[in-house]
Amino acid sequence: MSSVRIVTDSNASLSPELIRRYNIQVIPHIIRVGRARREETPDFTADQLFQMVRENRNENCTQLPRLEAPDVNRLVDLYRQWGQEAEQILAIHMSSHLSPMWRQSRRAAEMMMGRYRIRVIDSQTTSMGLGMLVEMAAQAAAEGATIHEVARMVNGAIPRMYATFFAETLHYLERSADLGVAQSVLGTLLGIKAMLIMEDGTLIPLEKVQEREEVVEKLYNFVAEFACIEQIGVVQHRYEQAQEMFLERLKEGMPHVPVRLVPYVPSLAAHLGPNVLGAIVYEGTL
Repeated sequence: MSSVRIVTDSNASLSPELIRRYNIQVIPHIIRVGRARREETPDFTADQLFQMVRENRNENCTQLPRLEAPDVNRLVDLYRQWGQEAEQILAIHMSSHLSPMWRQSRRAAEMMMGRYRIRVIDSQTTSMGLGMLVEMAAQAAAEGATIHEVARMVNGAIPRMYATFFAETLHYLERSADLGVAQSVLGTLLGIKAMLIMEDGTLIPLEKVQEREEVVEKLYNFVAEFACIEQIGVVQHRYEQAQEMFLERLKEGMPHVPVRLVPYVPSLAAHLGPNVLGAIVYEGTL
């Protein structure tokens, strides 16, 4: 058994087989919509989240989803349990700009200081990007790497994770990407879709498009800028046709690059809303 236990949260795109193989511990986010709360479990979908939003809409406004982390005492209990099974713990979490999990996990680790060796890393990414970092860490730990070696490898890979998304529901971006209310209202009236990129873990509006064909072209151009791509992840919600067009472009232009279809999990949907197409790129080294 590895002396380093890998911990992450429910935003990470990980297969059940991978979780079992490396005994990865996954802490679920809590999704709050108004007074309604639900844990982000594998059977909780983005469509179910949007149904919660509809059910909690009042006469004046839509209650946007918020991510919460478990109570710090709950995390302390979990770390205590895992600390009895492994010598060291490395936790890798969704970007701290999008989720409170990193801060809460770090707080729990500080409360355990002196009893267990725990390191907590802000991935500065989401979805497949987070999942890939966790997978790298788990493989290295299984091969006998120390917690310092694993952390150094993960920190070295973080700057090579890139993500961009197109989102139609601009109301969500007022909070998650600091989009102005006036921009949101006008953009919605004009049918504009926002292109966002992730920089240092923050969602930043980059430009606007109106046609879905433009979305595919701009998404491909974003990916094509990278010289040495190891893997591409594609995530979508109600963009099936545009996704197929994008996959065809990737197949034609980058036939040797592995492409993974990534589930649109509620912890990402809470920030981007419905009607989304995006790509996550892991750039290798030349």
